[in-house]
Amino acid sequence: MAINSFADKAVSFLEILDEAYVNDAKTAILDDPTLATFFVGANKIQLPKISLDGAGDYDRDAGYVQGGVSVSYEEYELRYDRGRKFRIDVIDNDEAAFDLYRQATMQYLRTKEIPEIDAIRFAAIYGAASRSGTLGTVVKKDLAASDKPLKLFDAAEQKLNENEVPEEGRILFCTNEFYAMLKADEAVSRRIDAGAATGNVDRRIALLDGMTPIVRVPQSRFYSEITLYDGKSENQTAGGFVPETGVSLPLNFIYGSRAAMKGVIKRSVSKIIEPQVNQSADAYDIFYRVHHDLIVRDNDTAAIYIHAKNTAVS
Repeated sequence: MAINSFADKAVSFLEILDEAYVNDAKTAILDDPTLATFFVGANKIQLPKISLDGAGDYDRDAGYVQGGVSVSYEEYELRYDRGRKFRIDVIDNDEAAFDLYRQATMQYLRTKEIPEIDAIRFAAIYGAASRSGTLGTVVKKDLAASDKPLKLFDAAEQKLNENEVPEEGRILFCTNEFYAMLKADEAVSRRIDAGAATGNVDRRIALLDGMTPIVRVPQSRFYSEITLYDGKSENQTAGGFVPETGVSLPLNFIYGSRAAMKGVIKRSVSKIIEPQVNQSADAYDIFYRVHHDLIVRDNDTAAIYIHAKNTAVS
């Protein structure tokens, strides 16, 4: 069936927004598509929690000791329900109106929604690693020119190894400042391909130790705590987020297992009011909404190591 109306096009455009999000969001790599199968309602998911008995002695006469397996379900309500209403004035036709909506929504996604989702998730990871009684690790230290970034990474790697975190599936999120220091580290720079034969000097570092991908994060998204603006209160009408002054610590890097940091997102155009039925304006009103969260269970915090600055945002 042909897609002709503005409403049909807006709904079908969600697939393009999803693709742009995957390409641009630093934390899209943490999204767990299997979580979509655990939704119960619009903004809740249920995750199975399995408990097992340990091994026992085998008896030649009685055989195996009976073990127990119990499955319970933990329900998580997605904490973040964010959105905006877009108003597109009637212009020449549906096609021109939709083109304007497409441009506005794509700009909103790339400059507003994606940075906010990343910032929320990094703050959530910091909060998980800081939980009392768990095994997450948070190191606070302002970076200095004399610091050896590879040694800082090695300390993080050693900690995860001691916590028996599988080496496969780990990831390093870091600031551009830390990445630049890593490239300049003598232990790293002498291994970089000089490309003498071709004249090409490739100084990119994509992986550490052959298996840990490096994802560079703008400092503007990389804080221990943030405040979300509600979009309607005084001084908050612009929406979005800001780091908490005097409280929030800029992060240097997060090293951890992707399996421990489970992202989930559900985007929708909840409704569209077309000009002919719009009682408040001769315009299209489009209500855009996204539910999302990042879940770290208590027993997964051992798989997270965070290196943060010691000086809070001023």
